[in-house]
Amino acid sequence: MDRFYEGPASIFARAYDAFYHRAPPPIAGDAAFYAQLARGTGGPVLEVACGTGRIALVLAERGFEVTGVDVSDGMLAIAQRKRAALAAAARDRLTLVAQDMCELNLGRRFGLVFVPFRSFQHLLTVDLQRSALTAIRRHVAPEGRLVLHLFDPRLDLLIDANARPPVLIGTDPATQRRYVGEVLRTGFDYLAQVRRDLWRYTEFTPDGVELETATREMALRWTWRWELRHLLELCGCEVEAEYSDFAGSPPAYGKELIVVARAGR
Repeated sequence: MDRFYEGPASIFARAYDAFYHRAPPPIAGDAAFYAQLARGTGGPVLEVACGTGRIALVLAERGFEVTGVDVSDGMLAIAQRKRAALAAAARDRLTLVAQDMCELNLGRRFGLVFVPFRSFQHLLTVDLQRSALTAIRRHVAPEGRLVLHLFDPRLDLLIDANARPPVLIGTDPATQRRYVGEVLRTGFDYLAQVRRDLWRYTEFTPDGVELETATREMALRWTWRWELRHLLELCGCEVEAEYSDFAGSPPAYGKELIVVARAGR
């Protein structure tokens, strides 16, 4: 499993929060989509790979009992600071837990379980994917739902190593420090279905003085639409719906890959 955001003092975790805390969200409508499903299933809610809490905090503020799980201590430290700033009622509804999704063991079930913002793609082998899905399935209530959010692979982005993702820029609202993330190098392992990007992250003071720069490789495994369906079926889940965005649009090539499943009987 890729551990790009690992480390309690990681610039990568701090920069992630600066890039994605703001409105509009990085993927339009995802928090509202999960809230709607949570209302339909009645909760409670489990977010696997909750990161710095962008979605979990919203759901807790909307009245849902939420458990957020992440493997990164750096991401969870930021999420805990944000949780502490919530109103007391919302704070009490949110629990944050450090666990690996491949070894998930919370001892309870949830009406809605979801893995947001392509985090499932940090699992770099089929064995890890199956381990995670098997562990996650055990946490889905009998009438509950499991949601996975991936990207639908675009062939042009899996061929040209010179096609760089956009530069990421964000500002921490508390410290006003600015972060910039850029890809220096891209490589592909076609047999493993893994794209590897070497990222350079840089932190600046509010007046533009460079504080820190670091490089780290992020690896993501692309998974084809029907491959994902087969994985879910092998792990005892039944696909119920599939969308290309969080507005409920039908599946479409090269867009988002959002799958809603239920635990098989």
